[in-house]
Amino acid sequence: PMADSIYLEFLYIHSEIQKQGYGQEMMHALTQLFSELGYLEIRINVALKNWPALRFWTKSGFDQISGIYGDREHSDKTFANMELIKTLKAQDI
Repeated sequence: PMADSIYLEFLYIHSEIQKQGYGQEMMHALTQLFSELGYLEIRINVALKNWPALRFWTKSGFDQISGIYGDREHSDKTFANMELIKTLKAQDI
C-alpha cells in the first residue's frame, strides 16, 4: 500500500497445531523484524466470516480497519474481506 507498509498476504498455521501459541510467537517475531526494517505498519486481509482469524488478528494488535471489500449482501454464497492494520511503534523493536 505504501513504502513504509508491509502487507502479509497469507498466514497459515496447520489445524493440528493451532491454539498452541505458535501464531502469536510468529507474529511477535515478524513485528520485531518489520520494525527493525523500518516499516511503520503491517496490513492484512481477513474474511469477515472467519471468526477464528478475526480473533487472532485483533489479539495480535491489528486494531484499525482500513476498508471492507467484497459482496454487499450477506449469504452462504457471498464473501467479504476486511483489511486490518497494526501500527508499529518503537517498543515493538
